[in-house]
Amino acid sequence: MHSIRAQVWTRGLAVAALRNSRAVTRNTTAAAKFVRFNSTEAVIPKSMQPRSEELAQGVTKTVLGDLDASTPPANIRPELWTMYVATLRRLVPESTWPPKRRVLHWMLLNAETREELDLTLTLTEQWRMHMLPITQATTHLWSQACARLKYPEPFMRMLLDRWKYRQLPVAQTLAMFMRFLGTMGAESDAADELLDDVFKVFALYEYYDIPHNAQAYGALVEACCEINTEEAWRRALVASEETLAEDTPMITLEALNALERRSVERNESEMAARYRDLAKRLDLKPASKKEVQFDDDSTISSPGFD
Repeated sequence: MHSIRAQVWTRGLAVAALRNSRAVTRNTTAAAKFVRFNSTEAVIPKSMQPRSEELAQGVTKTVLGDLDASTPPANIRPELWTMYVATLRRLVPESTWPPKRRVLHWMLLNAETREELDLTLTLTEQWRMHMLPITQATTHLWSQACARLKYPEPFMRMLLDRWKYRQLPVAQTLAMFMRFLGTMGAESDAADELLDDVFKVFALYEYYDIPHNAQAYGALVEACCEINTEEAWRRALVASEETLAEDTPMITLEALNALERRSVERNESEMAARYRDLAKRLDLKPASKKEVQFDDDSTISSPGFD
């Protein structure tokens, strides 16, 4: 049997290449310093507020042309639009003010519409084109924002174009996003497309030099079981059997529980018993429920995500 990593890698790149050639698009706590403001109004922290003279003249020159901070587009709140315009203004070569360091984090934590997330994506493109830094926290907050708004496309787009967006995913971010795609696939008419996205994310571990581990295989299997179409079930079995054939299987208790549950639903009592016995024999423990947290340098530090 071919390695599941090779299968996934080949399939993921093939699907990505096909979609790119057709130009197809589909339209918590962190550290204490990353606090989401739960309000209709997005409150800009005092330390991040633009200078009054920056936007006083109405239409202002930015790296994306002349923009008016006083006229936000539809479905974009004035606070996010103001921050967006002010940041783009600070990216012009003649600007004497550097952009606020945490502006991307603030916009991601406060985005409430797909349009606001698209706005943040445009800002991220310019941010990285100007070689401004991001952290593991930035990428994780992107994944959370896309999951919160049930809008996976921006994060998938960034992950698939490493050289343009230069994101910094870690294993737990990718595993969480696969589970989100599975949950969304179970509720969507685009289940097959989202299933392919799950496998592309799994393939991206190697693209970003991240070793596949139990959390990766577990999230892959869980997502397939959550989508639960015939194709998703077939892939869940292939992926799980590949790792279970190893001397030290890379699998999680949650994945084996999902396989057992779906086997029972399909009246496969022997399969269900096998997965139940495997969970006992491997002595697997439940996954940590702790939220992902960040160190002072915004690298991820939560235990339980090896």
